[in-house]
Amino acid sequence: MIGARLALSLGALAAVALVCLGFYWSGRRDGAIEERPRTEAALARAEVAARETQGARVSAARVDVVLRRREAAAEVAATLIPQALQAEDADAPLDADRAARLGRADRKLCELAPDLKGCATDRDAGRG
Repeated sequence: MIGARLALSLGALAAVALVCLGFYWSGRRDGAIEERPRTEAALARAEVAARETQGARVSAARVDVVLRRREAAAEVAATLIPQALQAEDADAPLDADRAARLGRADRKLCELAPDLKGCATDRDAGRG
């Protein structure tokens, strides 16, 4: 009798353990299913952040190139302007064709960027 009771008790205990183990794995699986959208969203946000960082690096590199070019142009202008002002023909009048071309170029610049220094606004132009 004791052996049968022991076997029955051990069987019941094993059945309870199997049921508990089933609930445990079911809970783990359900938890993983519930967490999956959050995990995917976090991965997507991380990918977006990585792309934004890469874009910022590329943008900073472009700005650096532009600044270097600007500095180089300023250096060239600083060298050439004094030379041009001291040239033999610096005070000589321009021929009419060249003066007209320069005037057209100035007007075009003022059309593109009316806030440039020396560009007449519409109300200034009417004054004559």
